[in-house]
Amino acid sequence: MVPAIVTASAGHAQHRKSRFTTATGTAGRLGRLDPGTRDRHRNGMRNNPDSIDLEDPAQSGVYLVTEEDLHTVAAAGHAPSTCLRHVPLQGCADRDSAITALQRALAMPSGGEPRWDALRENLLDLTWLPAQGYLLLLDGARDLREASPGDFTQLLDVLDEAAASWANAHIPFFAFVAAPEEPAAAGEHAEIFTLRGEYVELNQMLKLVGICDSGGAGKALVASGAVEVDGHIELRKTCKIRAGQRVRVDGREIHVAAGN
Repeated sequence: MVPAIVTASAGHAQHRKSRFTTATGTAGRLGRLDPGTRDRHRNGMRNNPDSIDLEDPAQSGVYLVTEEDLHTVAAAGHAPSTCLRHVPLQGCADRDSAITALQRALAMPSGGEPRWDALRENLLDLTWLPAQGYLLLLDGARDLREASPGDFTQLLDVLDEAAASWANAHIPFFAFVAAPEEPAAAGEHAEIFTLRGEYVELNQMLKLVGICDSGGAGKALVASGAVEVDGHIELRKTCKIRAGQRVRVDGREIHVAAGN
């Protein structure tokens, strides 16, 4: 499909106002979730419009699309005051490489190690890139999702927070991420567990996410062979689980994300 273009209304600057339509007819959009429920529902993409008005702040958000869709968005008409930036994520396998790619693409002020909280602050600022709208095209994001699902999810959440903030200021902010959501296996749903430190012991993590009532029960569950880590059965009851790893048990898949 190609974007449906409508003519700018009288009295507005003469530019093509674009209404983007995805190649598949839908775009997976991150829902506006409260902080307490964001992680729990992270895999539940909702609000999937078949076309998107790129100048409507109310539609601001993070959209999971295809590489073909990115080309369509780039070719669509944009207001002269819109800041459009390509963010190449090919080869990015962790937090540091992903944040560095965004810093370069957006010419962010340098300083310090790559951190999610610093990226969030910069995206909420953008005073060095004044514009009446922001359009970020992130291609090659599948590499990050496959290498570090937790970091991939954290990136989407940071972008989503920025989109919500700019929308409240009546400025459109869109992030189109070329990594369409893969359908989960029947009966499964993915969740996000955010670390408070460098790692968490597996049995304690099972308690913290509500799968077990206690660390002891978590040890028993691991010993039974019912828990997988990164696709393999894990029998070490207190093995250290770090950011980027995936834990699967009883039809639930949990992606572990780094804290700030």
